[in-house]
Amino acid sequence: MTLRAWPRRVARRAVVATAALLAGGWLGERLLDLAWPFPIEALARGGASTVVRAADGSVLRVTADRLGERCLPTALDDVAPLLLTALQTAEDRRFAAHGGVDLLALVRAAWASACAGRVVSGGSTLSMQLVRIAEPRPRTLRSKLVELLRARQLERRLSKRELLEAYVARVPLGGVRGFEAAAWRWFGRRCVELLPAEAALLVAMLPAPSRLRPDRAPAELRARRDRLLDELHAAGHLDEAAWQAARATPLPAAPQPWPFLAPWACEAALYEAPNATRRDGGEVATAIDRALQERLDACVAAADPAGADGVAAVVVRRSDGAFTAISGGRRFACDRSHAALARRDAGSTLKPFLVALALEGGVASSREPVVDAPRQFGDFAPRNFDDSYRGAQSLREALLQSRNVPAVALLADVGAAPFGELLGALGLEPGARPLDLTAALGTVAVAPLALARAYARFADPRAQLLVGAAARRQVVDWLAEGPPLPGFPASRAVAWKTGTSSGRRDAWCVAIGADHVVVVWKGNLAGGGAADLVGVQTAAPLCAAVVALLP
Repeated sequence: MTLRAWPRRVARRAVVATAALLAGGWLGERLLDLAWPFPIEALARGGASTVVRAADGSVLRVTADRLGERCLPTALDDVAPLLLTALQTAEDRRFAAHGGVDLLALVRAAWASACAGRVVSGGSTLSMQLVRIAEPRPRTLRSKLVELLRARQLERRLSKRELLEAYVARVPLGGVRGFEAAAWRWFGRRCVELLPAEAALLVAMLPAPSRLRPDRAPAELRARRDRLLDELHAAGHLDEAAWQAARATPLPAAPQPWPFLAPWACEAALYEAPNATRRDGGEVATAIDRALQERLDACVAAADPAGADGVAAVVVRRSDGAFTAISGGRRFACDRSHAALARRDAGSTLKPFLVALALEGGVASSREPVVDAPRQFGDFAPRNFDDSYRGAQSLREALLQSRNVPAVALLADVGAAPFGELLGALGLEPGARPLDLTAALGTVAVAPLALARAYARFADPRAQLLVGAAARRQVVDWLAEGPPLPGFPASRAVAWKTGTSSGRRDAWCVAIGADHVVVVWKGNLAGGGAADLVGVQTAAPLCAAVVALLP
């Protein structure tokens, strides 16, 4: 080989070796992806917070995620642009250019650490930090090598925009995750609304968010924030006035408390939210009227206990059954359960549905009397609440006086199966066991919220039910023609019905207004009875007080 040919041969071999190395690296990475794929779903391993909003859009509750933190994922378009610039300036200047690993940053970090005799910076890219979020590991050399490989995998799976969106949504920031939650926590506003000083402050917290907090290390954090603001100013991202104003902005003294308003209503809204929303986060829009809810809570708290430790009050709209206010007890912090969601024997509150079904089926008529007298139905001999009998009376009178024997006779005529079907269509699932004649006396367990919605649907002429609109309207009119609701002005008459379960364990009252349905329940949470637990005596006065709160 001549001296002149030698460089060409070396060059060819170098090119071949480089090509082989690149091809081997490419093939190795693809084999790694097949054998050990990156778990993208692990980026959301803690789930996310659920936000409950009132009818006016205000935030009532932000729940904790599965890690016990608040996390409010947000789209990249809803992040302040300066925050994204500050993030890349402070954490990953070549984010747009590298493939997950910034070799220059790693060399610079190693050199700085060697000169200082300690770890000064890690040289981690945003992709490498995302790997640590998805797969936390001890801070060892082996873990660092795994992060390098995983970061390369992550870059092949997600676009730069997707990586950045995942980072701003999930990065830990001291008790919260993601910049949206941090913005609410420290400044009480959305991430897109952050001022320059606020955006720089959140980015400055990133190296040690549990320690570098405004309320724990204000001097060090402010110095880091101001250095970042200086860099943004020098790079032309902040003009002189904005830079000066940002540097002069004080740090927040303490984190903002998370909203915890309308607790009973929020619990009901979360109870009804889809499992995916509670698990993975999202928005729960409600019809909750904050002012009405506050008045309802005060009204329930001040109500006479009447020998019972449990109380519930529900207000739903007639138009769609959405609750605008709901209370499940006297004091949210003290009561053991949400009484508005618990199922209790319905008592006589189901009789209007039975009467309407009898009218629809032609087994009863507004013109023909029913007989209130002792009767035997097989082994069942029903009794009236007051142990008296009034003989022949109109169906209207039997309903308004809530006579038990005529109700059982109606159910025997119309059949328990159609009655159960009607209850199911109204949202009152009677249970797995077939109904018997005792269902006419309200042995079916229902929740106050479900009962309120059942009455709203029953009173809606548009509802498609076994019972036509005419029969239902007739029953509602009868309920409105009775004596005024106890404690309520006769000038504002409403249709209403009370109920008392067997053993005086549950006292009920339902009121149907022009736009709303109100249901009140009183009883003992353990299920015991009490002498005063009679619907007209204990539930009706509170129901009247709640109706008086409505427009």
